[in-house]
Amino acid sequence: MFETIENIDGALVYHGNMHNRIYFSEAENVNLDNLLQKMKDLAKKKRYEKILGKASEKGLNVLKSQGFIVEAKIPGLYNGSVDGYFLADYTNEKRHANDEKIMKTIATVKTIAEAANKPNTDSHFLMPENLDIKELSSADFPLLEELHQKAYKYHPHQIKDAAYFSKLKNLNHQFYGLFQNGELLVSAILAVNSSESNVEIVDFVTHPDYRGQNLSYFLVQDIKNKMDKLGCKTIYTMVRSTSYGLNITFSKHGFILAGTLINNCIVRDAMESMNVWYFKNDR
Repeated sequence: MFETIENIDGALVYHGNMHNRIYFSEAENVNLDNLLQKMKDLAKKKRYEKILGKASEKGLNVLKSQGFIVEAKIPGLYNGSVDGYFLADYTNEKRHANDEKIMKTIATVKTIAEAANKPNTDSHFLMPENLDIKELSSADFPLLEELHQKAYKYHPHQIKDAAYFSKLKNLNHQFYGLFQNGELLVSAILAVNSSESNVEIVDFVTHPDYRGQNLSYFLVQDIKNKMDKLGCKTIYTMVRSTSYGLNITFSKHGFILAGTLINNCIVRDAMESMNVWYFKNDR
């Protein structure tokens, strides 16, 4: 399994050795003191180096009192009115360190991406007629798995499979694909949270033969247009902090930078910090 997903005390918890990290969310109506103790026990048992949590203002002080630090803030993440925070606790301090060269790259990417920001615009580019976007069903999961196999050919530990997609679907995830002549070129996975009125874009995968063509732009455009249908007021996503392309793409769509999650996950074979971007539907 790509990553263990389980419900602990009512919170949704993702953890595994690949990222060497715990990530918990949907913890608004749980006893945070009890949950955090279980998270720390789990981290100790599995030797995880980082615990990342998503919380509203209600849980902010509890997490801070337990040693968590704020790494990103999204105004109105919860139902468009209550701020949301991503907070981290590093059980291994080395996990929190980045060398100077990487920090400079992250800073440069942020500067260039934010300069490309285009608020209050829906489309700068029309999607070519030979491209088509559709929502994927369970019947399309083999196609999705095949795309992952091509994209992560040299990193097989990162290939998500049809069984994992089925598990995500049961956790209110939706799947979208951009096709050309029936071939799946780009996919996106959305975690739809109706109770919080937000959507997270949790995964973008592009066919290796089509990288660098900015095809993900059209998928982001389509997802923005579906906000009302999805019942969400905020879209957010986590993007590799050293990736010029995706950071610029989201900024061009009017997304705003919320912060950076330090050394948050493994992408291919490298530990990556992730920039958090968000877009609010103010209509």
